[in-house]
Amino acid sequence: MTPNSSEKNSAIRISWGSRQEILVVTGIAILTGFLLKIPSIFGLDEDDYFARNISFIGIPALLGYSLYTSKRSLEQYWPILVIAIGLVCYLNLIPIDLENPVFVPVYLHAPVVLWFLFGKAYLDSEWKSPENRIDFIRFNGEVAIMGGLLLISGLLFSGLTITLFELIDMRIENVYFDFGIWGIGVIPVLSLYLVHNNKHLVQNISPVIAKLFTLPAFVLLLIFSIMLSQSQKIIFDDREFLLVFNLILLMVMALILFSFKNDQNSTFQHYLLFGLTTLTIIDNIVALFAIGYRLFEFGLSPNRLALFGLNLLMLGHICIIGYRIFQVIRGRETICSVFSVIGGYLPIYLLWVIFVIVGFPLIF
Repeated sequence: MTPNSSEKNSAIRISWGSRQEILVVTGIAILTGFLLKIPSIFGLDEDDYFARNISFIGIPALLGYSLYTSKRSLEQYWPILVIAIGLVCYLNLIPIDLENPVFVPVYLHAPVVLWFLFGKAYLDSEWKSPENRIDFIRFNGEVAIMGGLLLISGLLFSGLTITLFELIDMRIENVYFDFGIWGIGVIPVLSLYLVHNNKHLVQNISPVIAKLFTLPAFVLLLIFSIMLSQSQKIIFDDREFLLVFNLILLMVMALILFSFKNDQNSTFQHYLLFGLTTLTIIDNIVALFAIGYRLFEFGLSPNRLALFGLNLLMLGHICIIGYRIFQVIRGRETICSVFSVIGGYLPIYLLWVIFVIVGFPLIF
């Protein structure tokens, strides 16, 4: 049956929110662009400024928009603002230079705290529920997808614009990209704004992508695990390999999370996710041994300790997830139990991140 024109229009209708919301989003986008332009405006060292701030420049935009949509009074959300501002001030005033080995782990972990504040601001009291935390993580995935689409569209538009002006012998690259940084500042809050007001546009994309890539990821990780046993020297001696390997483990955990969108997963999908979880556990143990070896061989360092702690937390988390998936396969648990252990474990990561940010500068 062919849908009529009114059904088609309703299916693709985009909600833009209220006029006030549009003004708030515009103001936040301008503020984010200003944060990106601070080094050139005030003559600051760009390397130092962006090294300290680039990883969480977009977070204030997300945090500000979330506080606006929550409609809470200033008295209710001032603790969130105080913590966020205090953390940014701490990271910019702490006497750590770019060459200090503790710099990288501290500044890579800092955005995680701001992300937790973003979650608390967006969910308000619902943050206490593990299931709501999982929904928020999925929501973040949808915002990331929207942001990626906006970025690709912006790059295509920029290329077309520059090419058109070149046809009439006008080179506008320098001027265009000087103002284009304001466009980059728009992407975080615009992505959040569009997804918040149009959840129907992308809410089914992440589970579809996850289901499509679960089988290839399982096959790839299986082959990789087999080949890894023939290349022990690489993982024990190559630091960059360990870093990339940990990113792969994080991506696998995200794949498992987004695959459990609802109770519509087939039994085959459950077995596939259990197999993927098992391979991840095995590879995580290998990574722990490799990092432990480097700690024993080369001594304690901020990067090694940060990787070891993260892998230890991930191993505990993935083991619990794997056990719950196994119970789902046996019919003794529901999918909701998997959601509970994924969302309930998040505060443990937060505690570790706080320890890295505050404790590492004191230890090292």
